[in-house]
Amino acid sequence: MLIRLLIAVLAVIIVIVTMRRKSSKQIDIENRAAATGLAVNEAKTAWEELSRRGLLSVRRGNVEVSPLAMRRATSDAQRRLAAHLSGYVLTENSFIVRRAGDPPGLTCILNTRITVEQIATYFKEGWGVTEIEDDLKLLTRAEIEAAIQYYLNHRAEIESDLRRGRELYEEHAPIQETIPA
Repeated sequence: MLIRLLIAVLAVIIVIVTMRRKSSKQIDIENRAAATGLAVNEAKTAWEELSRRGLLSVRRGNVEVSPLAMRRATSDAQRRLAAHLSGYVLTENSFIVRRAGDPPGLTCILNTRITVEQIATYFKEGWGVTEIEDDLKLLTRAEIEAAIQYYLNHRAEIESDLRRGRELYEEHAPIQETIPA
């Protein structure tokens, strides 16, 4: 009799703990949905699909995101959720991201260290999308077009970043001394 009572109490405790875990998971999804600007059902669907495909997992209470999650995301909702979980801020184009923080990082192409500034330099020198694609085989045509579009829409910001980079280089570059012949 006592054993049955203990088993019943244990079963009730397990149900309560399971319900608490599920409710805290729901709150987590709601918070992530709010942070990414998604509806809760969109965020939940994106979370489940990323988890199903092995791009997102929860281990010991920590969310682990595959480095390829943003690139392999099949919807905008998945890409936004993966970017948020990876510590990136998406721009208006889902292929262009910034590292979150204050100040935010340079704009770069998703899952690469190639900045929009680099693509803008190619573009300003007269290179076409196909030529850039041939030179930077890592990038797809859509990513290059997204970087060029971002540059054209944010020309002043990118130009000031280019100027700042040039000034830093000139300030810190080694002085080359010429030896008279």
